[in-house]
Amino acid sequence: MAKYCYERSSQKFINPYTFVPAPKGRHVNRGKPEEPESAHVHTGVLRCRLYVRTPLGIPDGENIKDEKGHKKYPFYSCEEDGKRILMIPGSSLRGPLRSVYETATDSCFSTLRENTGLSKRTENENAYRPGILKRENGEWKLYQAKRYLLAVEPGKTDRRNPNQDTRYIKYEDLPGDSYVRIFREETDGRRTAKTQAGETLRFGDEVEFQPYTEGKGTYKKGSVLIWEGVARDVQKTSGNAPAPAGKKRGLVYIGETFAGRKHGESIFVPEKELKIPDQSLLGHAYQGLERTLKQYRDKAVNRSPGHSGYMDFEHAEREKGIPVWYSNAGGKWRLSLASIGRTFCRRSLNDLAGERRPCTKREKLCEACMLFGMTGEESVGSRIRVTDARPTSDCKPEWVTLKILGQPRYSYLPFYARKASGVPVDYDDKGIEIAGRKFYWHNQRAAADPGVYSQEEKGNMNNTRELVMPGAEFRFDIYYDGISGEQLDKLMWCLHFGENEKDGNLCHKIGHGKPLGLGSVKIVIEEKAERTFRDGSYEWSREKPVKAGAGPELVNKEALLKVMDFRWLSKGPDRDVPIRYPMVCDMDGKECADQAGKETAGYVWYRENKRPKRADGDPVEVLPKLLDEEQALHAYQLRRG
Repeated sequence: MAKYCYERSSQKFINPYTFVPAPKGRHVNRGKPEEPESAHVHTGVLRCRLYVRTPLGIPDGENIKDEKGHKKYPFYSCEEDGKRILMIPGSSLRGPLRSVYETATDSCFSTLRENTGLSKRTENENAYRPGILKRENGEWKLYQAKRYLLAVEPGKTDRRNPNQDTRYIKYEDLPGDSYVRIFREETDGRRTAKTQAGETLRFGDEVEFQPYTEGKGTYKKGSVLIWEGVARDVQKTSGNAPAPAGKKRGLVYIGETFAGRKHGESIFVPEKELKIPDQSLLGHAYQGLERTLKQYRDKAVNRSPGHSGYMDFEHAEREKGIPVWYSNAGGKWRLSLASIGRTFCRRSLNDLAGERRPCTKREKLCEACMLFGMTGEESVGSRIRVTDARPTSDCKPEWVTLKILGQPRYSYLPFYARKASGVPVDYDDKGIEIAGRKFYWHNQRAAADPGVYSQEEKGNMNNTRELVMPGAEFRFDIYYDGISGEQLDKLMWCLHFGENEKDGNLCHKIGHGKPLGLGSVKIVIEEKAERTFRDGSYEWSREKPVKAGAGPELVNKEALLKVMDFRWLSKGPDRDVPIRYPMVCDMDGKECADQAGKETAGYVWYRENKRPKRADGDPVEVLPKLLDEEQALHAYQLRRG
């Protein structure tokens, strides 16, 4: 039961990103690259100008400054004749251009890494059950387990024991020999327990204890029995002899830290083996557990302070078994490291991408890989080269502290997945598809209102960036070599979207801070210069591309024209709705950053939106389809009473 109750608010917001879905029933056009006939080969250069519409941030990763955990990123630059020259690297232009080209031609997802796992966090209502996973005779076996409370002494902050974790609940009616202390090791951050007798217990250690069932020994959460009792007089076991009369034997489970106080740690006592008809199901579940562990240990992904990444997992695997949490809901066996934790689906993002997986064979290249090239065991060189963009006049950037940026939430299926009917629940369900290719909406308000993207507070969750402001101009070139007329037409359209003029509405998004409205730029082709071979010598022909035109035949043109429209918001019914991350309000409708300082507003919104027990007329809100006229979602606010 949540301490704070929320209800859907009348206030609205527009999510910063949307998706261009892959066309249904269409096969990716793959084939062997063929040289066009010499009379139809195009080699030349496109001279381009870039106009900055909203503040632009291109970070210089080699010159980051760290000020007590708060990072400052200067704009990318080089030095010429003792003068600093701001620049946009060609890679920062090539990436977004390729993304548009892939979308317009329905090509492969070139940036998709091999075996990209999809995970989801368990909801409170579907908490996993305790179990013990053992390797026996070369096969995994899973046993049910009863959970006993390993009570932790909160104590007080002690200078002599600075690594003691004191964020635990004190049960006044428990015997003194029930308590252990939890410490965080200085060397690797692992969490261990120390008994009254001074023994150190690690995750997975086998122990004997005296069960105690009075007082808090039968703690329940709703109708679910959390602990069978309390473990008293806990001691490590020695040998394989049965436990003495009146005592039980089990494996120590020490979880990770989280905001607020914990009730305690646990001892898992094994019971009967779970009958799983197909052992491969358990093998897949263990592979998902390994992926979860890898994610917890990746500091770039898991930023929870104090989270060690279950450092004793391998220790438990070598000993008597691994204390785990399991679920077989819907016949899908899954394992987790916490009752309300993260688990990986059997199907990866690559599986869901289907035939739009990245190209790997030279003989079977999609349209984008034929033009932009492919890396891997069978690499293919690019037919184009994008130069760095240089400012056309003095460019004076400004230092701005940005709002906190979120992380991709593949686990949030109402946004990242599509289903023919109903709300997507699990990536392993039938009929689930990935939502498509991710694009960020242009936010015209960011051109004039710094409040859209900036804040005064500095911390380790946000950063300060050097930004180039609207009105700045840059020039760059795109060289192409030996491409067909069709490829050239598509490339040019993907640069200017058939609207080749400075004041056009159709813009690209580049650089950092796209969810905050940064990085909207308009690209114009000022000149197309081609080299031809005639009468035994090369000659150049130059022309200015037309300002507008229908352009070549493309796959997702309607969707791209909407998501690239810089002024799209002012044209629709959501013109007064802010583009921002999901928001939460207080009881008076005023936006609040978090719930009592414990949970981020985004987390609260995602959690409340997908609660299974909902009132009539209060459905789970899914991300609107790109071509829907209305894109707004509703905020949540604290409920009175």
